[in-house]
Amino acid sequence: MKRYGRLVALLLPTAGMAATPPPPPDLGPLVARLVDDTTKDSVSQARAFRLLMGLGRPAVPYVIAHLGDSRKLAEQSIWVQAPTGRSDTQYHPWYVHDGLLAVLKELTGYSRAPLTGHLLPSQRAKSTRKWVAYCVDRYPAQAAVCQSALQNSDIGHGAGPQVADAR
Repeated sequence: MKRYGRLVALLLPTAGMAATPPPPPDLGPLVARLVDDTTKDSVSQARAFRLLMGLGRPAVPYVIAHLGDSRKLAEQSIWVQAPTGRSDTQYHPWYVHDGLLAVLKELTGYSRAPLTGHLLPSQRAKSTRKWVAYCVDRYPAQAAVCQSALQNSDIGHGAGPQVADAR
């Protein structure tokens, strides 16, 4: 009986290792490429936003990292196909930052700024700081990715205390 007990004791640690999921892929390069595609043409933009939303919650820190991008979108319209029982949603963003806010709204269910597409630079900076605070709180292992958004454009100036105040 002792022999079987030792065998089980030896097999249990290896069984636990087999059940460990592999580390998630680095979504940074994929998200960066998709964000760039939003500025090319309307077909690339529609595809890019659909794929960004399809990446799900693991992509949130990488999407937040691109907030503050002030490039114009190829088209000022994003259609989100709704699941059954809900009507489709249309957003009217002008800039990449505004389009990414719509992506974050769909991925998280939260909105940290008006989704009108007509935000002032100061409003974009404030929404970025709020999203960074959210990201650091919810994705602490990826805090550096989240905080890289503060380096975009003029958002990062004096960002230290503002991140804490954004909550």
